[in-house]
Amino acid sequence: MDSPSFNLFRRRSIARDLAFGLTCIVILMTLFLSFFYQMLSSKKLARDVEIKAEEVMSEAGEMFFLPLYNFDNQTLHHIARVYLDGTDFVRGITVKNEYGDVLIDEINGSTDTLIRKNKVLTAKNREIGTVTFYFSDQKLRVQQREKITAGFIVIIVLLMVILVAIDLFMHLWLTKPLQLLTVGIRRIAGGDYTQPLPPAPQLEINEIIEEVNTMAGRIAEQKKQLEDSEKRYRSIFEGSMEGIFQETLAGTLLTANPAMANIFGYNSPEECIARCTDTGRDLWVHGDQRRKLIKELGQHGFVTNLHAEMHHKNGGILTIALTVRLVRDKDDRPDYIEGMLSDITGRQQMEDDLRQAQKMEAIGTLAGGIAHDFNNILSAMFGYIELAQMRVGDNIKLKKYLAASLTAARRARDLVQQILTFSRKADQQKKPFPLAVIVKEACKLLRSSIPATVEITKDLQSKAVILADPTQIHQLVMNLCTNSYQAMEGSGGTLSIHLYDKEIQDDHDSSDPEQLPPGMYAVLEVTDTGCGMDEAVRGKIFEPYFTTKSQEKGTGLGLALVHGIVSNCKGKIEVSSTPGSGTAFRIFLPAIDRQAGPQVVDVVSSVPRGKGQTIMLVDDEEPVRDIMKNFLEESGYIVLSYSSGREILDALKAGPETCDLLITDMAMPKMTGAEIAREALQIRPDLPVILCTGYSADLNQQQAMEIGIHVVLQKPVQRTRFLRTIYQALA
Repeated sequence: MDSPSFNLFRRRSIARDLAFGLTCIVILMTLFLSFFYQMLSSKKLARDVEIKAEEVMSEAGEMFFLPLYNFDNQTLHHIARVYLDGTDFVRGITVKNEYGDVLIDEINGSTDTLIRKNKVLTAKNREIGTVTFYFSDQKLRVQQREKITAGFIVIIVLLMVILVAIDLFMHLWLTKPLQLLTVGIRRIAGGDYTQPLPPAPQLEINEIIEEVNTMAGRIAEQKKQLEDSEKRYRSIFEGSMEGIFQETLAGTLLTANPAMANIFGYNSPEECIARCTDTGRDLWVHGDQRRKLIKELGQHGFVTNLHAEMHHKNGGILTIALTVRLVRDKDDRPDYIEGMLSDITGRQQMEDDLRQAQKMEAIGTLAGGIAHDFNNILSAMFGYIELAQMRVGDNIKLKKYLAASLTAARRARDLVQQILTFSRKADQQKKPFPLAVIVKEACKLLRSSIPATVEITKDLQSKAVILADPTQIHQLVMNLCTNSYQAMEGSGGTLSIHLYDKEIQDDHDSSDPEQLPPGMYAVLEVTDTGCGMDEAVRGKIFEPYFTTKSQEKGTGLGLALVHGIVSNCKGKIEVSSTPGSGTAFRIFLPAIDRQAGPQVVDVVSSVPRGKGQTIMLVDDEEPVRDIMKNFLEESGYIVLSYSSGREILDALKAGPETCDLLITDMAMPKMTGAEIAREALQIRPDLPVILCTGYSADLNQQQAMEIGIHVVLQKPVQRTRFLRTIYQALA
């Protein structure tokens, strides 16, 4: 078991160490002062008293510093008591803290006879308190006289002992522990929380060390939690599929995650931040839209699902959906904005395509509903006009009027066909053919109809073969060129037609939702130097019935037809235009073969006539039935006409061998043309059947052939084609 004395020294305190050291110093200094004052004169004594007082103040400043700094009132009182009780030289002590509060105020005697000394204690340029000592030299003077015999050498030795003792005590009991504590605190402040501070022998310092170790543990735990939180946030920030950003109100990008950089085509967030120094200029297509966003954020604090057009790095335009909020500083002033964005260009394109498809479906439904009746009306118009032309004689004006009427009827027929084509309600005769052949034929027709003020330049280099309906491609070329020359009709200009082959590689830009698959394409460019278009007009040019032309010059179906044909061929349309600088259309059509010969077109030089064959004709429309009957009878045929399916079938049963050909309308009450054909072929299987239709969604050419129908004719049918078809069916 340890002895009490050993425990006393092992469990030391700073107060005890300082008390012991100061007691020794005071005793030695008392001896020194007694001898010194006796040796010197009263003036010397006064000067020495002053020096002693300064020394005591210096020592007292060091003694009172740490307790004042740590607000240790108990230690302050203890040190003051040591000074007051340990010597008669100190007769009073006043201690004030940094706020001016009096912590100690004890004075023995009148202040008029005492020497007053003040010392202001500071730490890191901050005042921590004031210590005032009151000294008395009366007893020293007495001691000076009593101990005058002490020797000078003893005084010197004693002074050296005092200095050595003070230095030793301060180093062992205060300086060294505080140095170790300072080193440990600096290590913790540097971020090293792994090694706790070792304990110190002094109780007060050891308590400080324990608190520092506890604080370091809490900091280490908080740091770990912060690092885990930062890691989770960084994982969300870096791995998010949505673009996350922060930017100043002026438009300087502060932060961006990889998804945002990828959306706009940058290799890294750092590049995105470096390149986008003004988002209103560098990203937003319409800078005023961003200014409106900032204004709305100032009013409401947040904006959700805002659609905006923004620039891609490669120059493309993206449609972006934004959700943004305004962040304010501690004074509730707008500081910066942050939010999320996503690229909805593809989704927007799909929505646009869906709306376009819905429009096409609506138009197609309307077209299918009216096509049959309308084409029956046109059939009567064509027939009566052609009959009138056959009987007009030499009346030149009447011929002109009838020709104009026939042209108008053809325009009406073509209009219905265009509606059915771009709404995909009409049958399409796709076949392989060289695109250059159709473009050349269209250019020949264009030159005769385009004003001389418009110059046509051609550069047809393509050798590619495409799979499409030649008639539709011819319509495509004519509509594009007509649209272009009408844009130059007032001022004249140049219409350029360029046809070439291009191979699309697999390293295409994935940001383009309409990017074509890799392969060889025939590219048709039609460029004009006309009035051009702005963005608003360009966004609507493919909508049915949208037109900027007058009612006499456009129906709004030309470019809609072009769009339908290109989409059906799995191609692509690119349009570039600037107001006042012209327009360029670029059509990409997939090529199937680069080596193909030109198409051979069969031409019949004259209209064949009949040789008295009997034709049975059925149609519920009397004008159409009369016209067809007149055509056939004047062409050498015997015609038996009927108004219903049951009538013609009864007549056929009565004399099946008397009929050489049956012609039936498709849409009739009670019995359709397909049903008539089936029953007629049961009566006479080898009977040729021609079916005429204004429009039917229930029967196409393939289905008609499966029934046994020879050919399906689309109303209105011109006389020459009608007679040739009959001739071929009878042959």
